[in-house]
Amino acid sequence: MIKLLSWPRVLVAAVCLMAQPAMANPQLAYIEGARVNMEAQAPFIQRGKGLPHDHEITVYLPAGYASEPARTYPVLWVLDAPMMLRTVVGIQDTLVIGNMAPEMIIIGVGSRSEDGLAGVGRRVMDFSPPGADYFPRGLRGEAWEELAPLPEFPHLADAFLGFLVDELRPELAARYRFSGDHALFGHSAGGMFAAHSLFARPGAFDKMIIGSPYLEGVRGAAFKAEEAYAKHNKDLDTDLFIGVGADETDEYFLAASGIVSGAAAFSETLRLRRYPSMALSTRIYSDEDHYTVVPRVISDGIRTLWAEDIKDMPSSWPQAPE
Repeated sequence: MIKLLSWPRVLVAAVCLMAQPAMANPQLAYIEGARVNMEAQAPFIQRGKGLPHDHEITVYLPAGYASEPARTYPVLWVLDAPMMLRTVVGIQDTLVIGNMAPEMIIIGVGSRSEDGLAGVGRRVMDFSPPGADYFPRGLRGEAWEELAPLPEFPHLADAFLGFLVDELRPELAARYRFSGDHALFGHSAGGMFAAHSLFARPGAFDKMIIGSPYLEGVRGAAFKAEEAYAKHNKDLDTDLFIGVGADETDEYFLAASGIVSGAAAFSETLRLRRYPSMALSTRIYSDEDHYTVVPRVISDGIRTLWAEDIKDMPSSWPQAPE
């Protein structure tokens, strides 16, 4: 059965067809009344249990959300919202138009942008697993202490994880149409938090996009958590995409953090465990650093982890007659 499009959408489709005969028919063309891009909801402030500071939460709804009231959507949770959220939303909008990602709800959690770097600095507490300090292991730890000596601070990763999963998730699920498919994106220290979450709350997230993770942080807490988990568990039902920039080895502080080697070792360890329910993909991007790698990790992570959903996208327009 051929679904008829409204006249304005037929015009749009025709323009696309004339411009590039093989261009994919955008999925949004099938949704009467759909927006072009995602719609931001009013941010709100909330303080989680056991946390000493507030967080700002911003929800972005899919372009077709209002036009398809019976449809539910996967959810992508974005850490470090002031720095990462707009990039994730912009990339997602483009991928949806190109039929390279399904529509999804995106939720950003972090400090308020107007709090400046002081607000962003609180992420160190939010993302730190239990441990004595924040430094890497061995020689890296010695270099870290010389470069950035830190005072003692609370390690709040478990409380922050509870805030995301036990407080925000049910609250927002009552307000928005979640499908039950939850993914987490964390970069740098946020990647350390994501890795910790894998073992602190197995199955809390179905998918994770982990960018340039600080896995050597807190004296290798993520590796210790994985080792402890593997002693009593033979499976881990979360799909992972891990991405780092090769040039992160060339910057002294990032080398001291063990970003590239830590990500590679973590990925190799998971591969060797052979968790049967886990799909794992790892990329080391040449000519990318800790910052320029972000859009590539987001784009490739979404396309990889939702590859099965992409297969169900509308087919391409037919070729123009010769």
